Amino acid sequence: MGPNGRLIFPMQQPQTLPPTFPLAHTPESLAKKPFRFYFKEHRGLFSAGMAALFFTNLFDSLTPLALKYAIDELTKKDLNGLGRAILIYAALMTGVAIFRFLWRLFWGKFHHTVAEDLRNRIFAKFTVLGPSFYQKHPVGALMSLLINDVNSFRMGIGPGILILFDGIFYTAMILPLMVWLSPSWTWKTLIFLPLVPFLMHYMEKILHQRYRVEQDRLADVSGQAQEIISGIRVIKSYAQEGHRRASFNKTSRSYEDACNSMARADAAFEPLMDFSVAAGGAILLYFCTPEVTSGAVTLGTFFAFYEYIRKMIWPMTAIGAGISMIQQGRASFDRVKELLVTETDIPDEGDVILNGFQSLEIRDLTFSYPTSDAPVLANISLDIHAGETIGFVGPVGAGKTTLMNLVARLYPVESGKILVNGSSLEKIKQSSLHSIVSYVPQDAFLFSDTISENVALGVEEFPGVERVRDVTRVVNIDQEIEAVPEQYGAYIGERGVNLSGGQKQRLTIARALIRNSPLVILDDSLSAVDGKTERSIVQSLRRVLSSRGDQGQKKNQTTLIVSHRLATLKHADRIVVLFGGRIEAIGKHEQLMHISPTYRELQHLQSEQKLAAAGEHVQASPTGAK
Repeated sequence: MGPNGRLIFPMQQPQTLPPTFPLAHTPESLAKKPFRFYFKEHRGLFSAGMAALFFTNLFDSLTPLALKYAIDELTKKDLNGLGRAILIYAALMTGVAIFRFLWRLFWGKFHHTVAEDLRNRIFAKFTVLGPSFYQKHPVGALMSLLINDVNSFRMGIGPGILILFDGIFYTAMILPLMVWLSPSWTWKTLIFLPLVPFLMHYMEKILHQRYRVEQDRLADVSGQAQEIISGIRVIKSYAQEGHRRASFNKTSRSYEDACNSMARADAAFEPLMDFSVAAGGAILLYFCTPEVTSGAVTLGTFFAFYEYIRKMIWPMTAIGAGISMIQQGRASFDRVKELLVTETDIPDEGDVILNGFQSLEIRDLTFSYPTSDAPVLANISLDIHAGETIGFVGPVGAGKTTLMNLVARLYPVESGKILVNGSSLEKIKQSSLHSIVSYVPQDAFLFSDTISENVALGVEEFPGVERVRDVTRVVNIDQEIEAVPEQYGAYIGERGVNLSGGQKQRLTIARALIRNSPLVILDDSLSAVDGKTERSIVQSLRRVLSSRGDQGQKKNQTTLIVSHRLATLKHADRIVVLFGGRIEAIGKHEQLMHISPTYRELQHLQSEQKLAAAGEHVQASPTGAK
């Protein structure tokens, strides 16, 4: 507390700027060839996993030869030779076990590391894109990218690549051994093998197209589900449960159809691959058995060759399954890439670092939203100096919120139209700008966390419950919080669902106060509270923002207040009246009553509303009855 009993907050110290987000920049090599990019980025894990897989397949491909040796020695009744064959077989199987453990260890770490990197890149991209991007993309679809598409890409670059190379290694190792055992048996049993590449190419295209459609339909389901859950209270209040259920069922059925279409293609893939090899087993039994019975070929050779044919079924299946997973991963990355290559409309290319707030200059500002040609603001010019309290009023659609958004640089503006401390907005580093501005929008957003953590969101370190209590006292919500059993440790539901609109708005103002930023923007952020409470809070804010610090210096905090209630702004240094996107007048309350028709009309309407409310109160009172 200060010497006069007023609440004192320490003036904001120069903040360490938030870290930049290098992952928000997408390298061209990642966008064009994502698999190759991650193989190079994590070449150590990739190489170790591939080496372990190679030796696993090498030892496994030699086991039929060890069995051949054992069977031949058994038919000769050579126990010493049989013992050696058993030792060789055991050594090979031990090698298979060791290297199989290693490739699973290295490869598992590889593809999970890739998934983490891609998730972080997507999230970093989310943080740099402006509000205009989110107005065009449903939240559910964006969540589908972060969860489903990343996991599908992980399966493609991880198990998909692994299974594909597993099949390739097996084929490259087994075919020479089969030729060594019997060239004639090899070409006879694998006669259908040349058909495989053509089948694979055909099925690869179908799988890629159908999986892309499947992921698009999944994004539709996620987006609609998120929207329905968020708006469940509105749906119930309008008795629209049946209509929304029918709409969701239709979307879900479209996703089901896409999944079934993908499943049919995927189900046909492996049987086509298996047939060409499985037919070889039948050919071996029909055409090659006479050579064994005649003694031209040993029983061990026949058994080893049959084992190789059986093992060849896996490479064909693996190659098919691997390509299927890779195609699904590619289709998912195509969707992710659309996000990663999206350029933000408010690039952070400035290098000016702000040292506090001295002035805000708006010069002949005209602005239109990207989706509309009609200007929302036209020829706005205004100078604001440190320490001023400026009010903004006007009818709905006058451009008040748009102007506040532009000052906070949530939308792009032409160079030189808005200057802070003499520097154009695009030349100021965004983290520096945001470090001196606390913006409280009308739509209060709270996180699923405690009251204390929600209030202290904008500060680097938690300042303690006492500091949180101080700022909640300013916005007249401290008693309501302390009436809850957990008090400041009470958890808030998602988006503050268990709080009233006025409570949420007051908590977001407390969040701005605790930062003690030099520039505070209150964009109709008390619209959900009654007029008396709003005036009380604004008076408390004025006392806090105009108080003196520990050294007796006057605070130089600037406040921009948007409000529909004129009584709230009567004590502002200046009031800006907006009408039709233009400044109609600037002045204090008494001046505007003479020079601004819009201000007079608003004052007249609110006076009538106040008299009507007073009349209803008198009629409802027992003492008012006649």
